Amino acid sequence: MPRLLFIAKEDRTRALLQCRLTPGVKVKCAPCINQAWDKLSSRKFDLILWNTSCDPAAQINLDETLKLLSAKSLGSRIVVLGNSLALESSRPCGDNVHGANLPVNEEELFSLIENNLSLILRSEHPHHADEIDVPIDFEGIIAVSLPMRAVVRRIMDAAAVDIPVLITGETGTGKDLVAAAIHRRSSRKNRPYIAVNMGAMARELIASEIFGHERGAYTGAFDARPGIFEQADGGTVFLDEIATMDEKTQVSLLRVLEEKTLRRVGGIRAIGVDVRMIAATNEDLEKSVAEKRFREDLFYRLNVFPIRVPPLRERISAITVLTNHYLSRFGAVYDKEVERVSAETYRLLRHYSWPGNVRELKNVIQTAVLMVNGKELLPEFLPQRIREAADGSESRGESTCSFQVGATLDVVENQLIRMTLAHVRGNKKLAASILGISRRALYNKINRHRLR
Repeated sequence: MPRLLFIAKEDRTRALLQCRLTPGVKVKCAPCINQAWDKLSSRKFDLILWNTSCDPAAQINLDETLKLLSAKSLGSRIVVLGNSLALESSRPCGDNVHGANLPVNEEELFSLIENNLSLILRSEHPHHADEIDVPIDFEGIIAVSLPMRAVVRRIMDAAAVDIPVLITGETGTGKDLVAAAIHRRSSRKNRPYIAVNMGAMARELIASEIFGHERGAYTGAFDARPGIFEQADGGTVFLDEIATMDEKTQVSLLRVLEEKTLRRVGGIRAIGVDVRMIAATNEDLEKSVAEKRFREDLFYRLNVFPIRVPPLRERISAITVLTNHYLSRFGAVYDKEVERVSAETYRLLRHYSWPGNVRELKNVIQTAVLMVNGKELLPEFLPQRIREAADGSESRGESTCSFQVGATLDVVENQLIRMTLAHVRGNKKLAASILGISRRALYNKINRHRLR
């Protein structure tokens, strides 16, 4: 587990670091360099961040202090936060000392820490280095585009350390594949891996399913039953659609992350569990935190190592390879001798926006292969929406719209939701994803606008 020493006077930032980075990173803090020497002499740190702006030692003799810090921290990466004078002084102190300009906000600070820890991990695990080729087929993930190759490298980094991971991305981008790949590449690979879709669980059963229940805890609980965390002890739990979790379950989950213990529904005994947490969402959790729909402390606990999976429209170069992959796969499944894809079919596929991402492409190719009787996949086997998208047909008028100046927000929202639902043929989950809201919020708006 990486060790970080943060030397600065800001109590709030130090507390935030300890809350947000632990338990994945061991964080120690000191208000000034003079109070940090004892910590430096008793243990080794992977990363040392020193804010020199308000440190008396930096004002007296920054150059000599940096040389001493570098000598006492061999093998550590040191980042000096300061003005141009501090950065100039850090240059002759060794290759392990680097500078960063002040001021930095909280997000810039976390980004700085994450990037430096990533560099440390790669130096300790050379097979993680950028110059090493990422396999095209990595744990079931087809990584041919630059954005997905970057995701695979993030998976490798996440697998190397036992920290919580938060995977974000639109519906159908393959967040479940990313979570499974992290587990299979981690030290827990021989232990249980349990994936749970929080959005598909009945609210009244969530606590029982996740944390277990004791006999007689509720009507129908005839026997005690361990929950998912107990079942996955020593392994990994993947919680998909984490944003749908209610307030009470969020509190219980926070206890598991902080204390490594849980209580079954109806139980009084604390049960210890050793589980790595991976969560995923297609919603903006920071927005949910701001709107008080998701706990801020839980968000920071989960967001220790974020991984964003890009939508398919941001990796158009992968469409041809993915199409060929699914063509071969479903050709074998359905005993079809489809040998090639026509140039026009490729063109249509590349010009479509893929709101359902890789999952939608997979379903389109699967259906097309079922329909093909010859050896070539022709445009006629593609859904009409894909053919219209590339041709710019007027029949696709529902996907483009204009609003009259002076229209109320209520009218605009009504029209936009109506047209989005028409575009996705009533698929409310997909419509919510396109609109950037939760399914629950979409249902509320549908009811309010009487769009049923």
